[in-house]
Amino acid sequence: MRTVIRHLSARAAGLTDALGTIAVLLMFAHMGLDIVIRLITGAPPEGMPEAVARIYMVMVVFLPLAGLQASGGQIEVTFLADRLRGRPARLQRGFAALVTMAVAAIFTWLSADVAWTATIRGERIVLTTFSLPVWPGRWAVVAGFGALSLVAFCQLLAVPGDDRTEPVP
Repeated sequence: MRTVIRHLSARAAGLTDALGTIAVLLMFAHMGLDIVIRLITGAPPEGMPEAVARIYMVMVVFLPLAGLQASGGQIEVTFLADRLRGRPARLQRGFAALVTMAVAAIFTWLSADVAWTATIRGERIVLTTFSLPVWPGRWAVVAGFGALSLVAFCQLLAVPGDDRTEPVP
């Protein structure tokens, strides 16, 4: 069972990390294309900053959340938790995983509602010559928090019987 939990957690974190990495690469390519077009035409292409800000940057920020949770790379204050061992340490890790899972699940639910509404409405930014769909960026928030909730749930399931004090990947 523990192997299945670790595998599921690693898969969720790995998938969203990979999507975040792809978003970074696409953002750089998009910005590079912006520079090339400016050099060739002498004018900025329409919609480039909007696409970067509304789609790519949202993906870069929210998709890696699960990977950070799985690796223990998030910012945390542990001056008291570092001194705990045994059962108190497990209780602290379990409580932290429970709170993280609950908050991430609430954010997933709320952001899914916003993303669904944006998708149905076909949310877009109206520019001079075309309309840029921005609703795909809304789903990155849902995926990021959903994967974070899944990883925290897996960590919660892995807490009993684990005597380590560092986060369970």
